Amino acid sequence: MVITWMLNTVAHDISGIMNYKDSSFSVWSEPNERFAIISGHKIYEMQRGLFKLEQGNGFLEFYFHKLKGYWDELKALEPSIKCSCGAVKDWEFQIEKTRLIQFLMGLHSSCTASRG
Repeated sequence: MVITWMLNTVAHDISGIMNYKDSSFSVWSEPNERFAIISGHKIYEMQRGLFKLEQGNGFLEFYFHKLKGYWDELKALEPSIKCSCGAVKDWEFQIEKTRLIQFLMGLHSSCTASRG
């Protein structure tokens, strides 16, 4: 029953490859193995878009929303650090500092006082 449910929730083209699996775990694992490979090209495109992004003449809210979208997608694409030594907090602080700098760099020139 579980296998049937999983096969019915994916596209027909994809479910064809999973029809011959013998357990629900193997059916569940198939899409993950096939589609969860991190694409270096995708990360490259996200980083490129992130560094080219500027507020321009648009609203600050729209600029930040686009910027946050890049950050969220990159976070999903790149594996997180698993550590129990406390270095994760330092790493997260460094990421937040980098994000602040990225945000300030893309602000419109009329916001020069805010950058200071």
